[in-house]
Amino acid sequence: MGRKKQISIDIRKLTICHWKRGSFERKIGEIVNVSKSTVHNIISKYKKTKSVKNRPRTGRPRRFTEREERWIVRKITCNPKISAVKLTLKAHQRFNKSANLGTVRNILRKYNFYGRVARRKPFLSKAHRITRLEFSKSYIKMPPEFWNSVLFVDESKYNVFGSDGKQMVWRKPNSELEMKNLTPSVEHGGGSQMA
Repeated sequence: MGRKKQISIDIRKLTICHWKRGSFERKIGEIVNVSKSTVHNIISKYKKTKSVKNRPRTGRPRRFTEREERWIVRKITCNPKISAVKLTLKAHQRFNKSANLGTVRNILRKYNFYGRVARRKPFLSKAHRITRLEFSKSYIKMPPEFWNSVLFVDESKYNVFGSDGKQMVWRKPNSELEMKNLTPSVEHGGGSQMA
């Protein structure tokens, strides 16, 4: 069943104004175009609270405090590859609070963390990265004639060791190439055949 339409503050004020002048509830309902029972409820509420405004709603109490939410975010920042299930269990052990899996996911989304597949990048040391960058830069200004003599080929790989399966990580947008968000891979896949 859908929620009932809320009566505007202006209509409530007009209802109370007519009631104070001595009009009957049925007549007020015809003037402001609402039912007699609605007029009765508005007047009853006004008698109790002396106001036509909505009272503040408390809402559902939060499961984790701000400090506990920051602890959850720190855990994800240190280890983005931890699953939401394991993180929920750790939070339960740490704070002795049972929480739904969706609650932990909502906290992570609140802090702009989303579950994504980790990008695969070669397992390179800092020296390797510097050398590769210098190699790439040396070819930036090559003339188009040079690239006409370069041949690019496609290959298929069959793994002997390891897997090409997906590894999920929790990360913020545009942080996919940070070292902690990558799945390291060794050259040639650590044991595979190319065809």
